[in-house]
Amino acid sequence: MASEQDKARMRERAARMMAHLVGREEEQRRKQESKARRAAPQRRRRGGRSDDDDVVFEKMPRRAAAKARAGAPADVAALPRAVVVAVHHGRVDLDTGASARIASRLLVDPEFRVAVGDEVAFTATEGPPRIEAVLPRRSWLSRPDPGNVHRDLVLAANVDVAVITVAVADPPLRPGLIDRFLLALARGGVAPAICVNKVDLVGDAAAVEREMAPYRELQVPVFVCSAAHGSGLEPLRAHLRGKLCVFVGHSGVGKSSLLNALDPEGARAVGAVREFDGKGRHTTSWSSLRQLADGTRVIDTPGIRALGLERMDSVQVRTGFAEFAGVGCRFADCTHRDEPDCGVRAAVAAGRISAARYGSYLRVLQSLDP
Repeated sequence: MASEQDKARMRERAARMMAHLVGREEEQRRKQESKARRAAPQRRRRGGRSDDDDVVFEKMPRRAAAKARAGAPADVAALPRAVVVAVHHGRVDLDTGASARIASRLLVDPEFRVAVGDEVAFTATEGPPRIEAVLPRRSWLSRPDPGNVHRDLVLAANVDVAVITVAVADPPLRPGLIDRFLLALARGGVAPAICVNKVDLVGDAAAVEREMAPYRELQVPVFVCSAAHGSGLEPLRAHLRGKLCVFVGHSGVGKSSLLNALDPEGARAVGAVREFDGKGRHTTSWSSLRQLADGTRVIDTPGIRALGLERMDSVQVRTGFAEFAGVGCRFADCTHRDEPDCGVRAAVAAGRISAARYGSYLRVLQSLDP
């Protein structure tokens, strides 16, 4: 039987355990006070104590803070500018003759890209100049990045005209590649021209003209020449004079030979077509820009065996085939494949649209199908 002393201790313990319990009204009052404290603006603290004023603390955006710490120039427009003539790992060559380094804040930016032909703003330093920004491009030539299909790889920037170079033989003429290049150039806002090289290797010049007739009808300048013999180069030289241009096309079509003929001081390497498969050898390993004596600037690019258009949709492809417009299809969104009363297919059957061009269109659409 518990003694009076034990009972007293038990009563004290029970009182302590129930001390935190409150009535319903007190519980509601405490909840309201807690909610009001959470809704109040955060106050600046100094030494662990609140100031008397109610100034709200605003956090600086993380990206802006990083940019400020990196020392980005306040006014990029006031910086000197130059054009990129070659791109290397972590640095670029400029048309001023300097080899410039790229600001570290740009190198860690996943959206940063620089290409030959880009106009850049730079800061002069005691050592190499430092690239601070790439200015907006007025045009570009790009293809999907082999390392990331969701990103484009810019081959050349701010180009006035792109010369799609093909050969009539060795390797054989492939109009389908011309059509794909025309689509890519239209997307990048680059004016096209076509140069048919090695015409000295065929005796039927009329056949070459028949192949090029659809492009002449589209008002695309076409130049037929022979870099080996030097024939037909003057019209091409006159068309390019004073412009920034780029030569694109399969390896082995003679781009480097053409550039050597237009610019004998360029000293570009040339190579023969491989005998076992008829494909060209890469003699240009990277893009570079060179200024010719007449003021023409040329970007020489590595040969491209295939130009992917995976990032285009069917509407962009249809728009890229300008001769399809206005032929009177029954449906405004006609794909020109198998819809009834398709004006494009009727025009192809009647010979008003090139069957070869239509075939290229179908192949490009097929390449976009999942």
